[in-house]
Amino acid sequence: MTVPAQPAPIPAAARGPDTSAPANVLTNAPNVATGPLSPDHLRALTAARLRMKRITRASNVARFGGWTLGFFAIITIAFGLPRDLVSISLGAALCVVAFNELRGGALLKQLKPAGATLLGYNQLGLGTLTVAYASFQLWNTTHGSSITQAIGSTGDPDTDAMVQSLTATLTYSLYGTLALLGALIPGLTAWYYFSRRKLVHAMLRETPAWVVDVLRT
Repeated sequence: MTVPAQPAPIPAAARGPDTSAPANVLTNAPNVATGPLSPDHLRALTAARLRMKRITRASNVARFGGWTLGFFAIITIAFGLPRDLVSISLGAALCVVAFNELRGGALLKQLKPAGATLLGYNQLGLGTLTVAYASFQLWNTTHGSSITQAIGSTGDPDTDAMVQSLTATLTYSLYGTLALLGALIPGLTAWYYFSRRKLVHAMLRETPAWVVDVLRT
């Protein structure tokens, strides 16, 4: 008769102390398994850490991006105080994006697929915010009097027209480029984060549960 194969036990070093074991009769302390991991266990941990490098790298990118966005959010709010509602609103929105970036990076480091999903959608939100802000500034340049108020008047109509035309061209170039980069860079970053979700699912599917627990801790 064939004896069914038993699953490999979780190594004692990964499980921690066995508190269910009877106490040592001499020391009155629980028996603790202190044996080292076997070569097979060490190979499994090493292979898992190598596979996790790409996930960890994405988590680090998110953490860096979160702190960077948070810094710019505070600067934007500070320059907008007390009456520039556009800058204050933009800074508040950037604070939300920065928080989601840090939270998604932490979830990704814990091998939670939801972290990659949050980061991907967060980047799409950042791109939408950037394009909306640039579009508003372009509209304001076309329909508003901000340029005329900013540069004032030299007293010469021809000089004023030339300066206003040059300033408008520079403004269109600046915010047009911002809109383009705001659509391109966050879009590519969102694709990058979404692709990490597949890596997390593969990691959870192909890695023993005890190894996942060790990597998370």
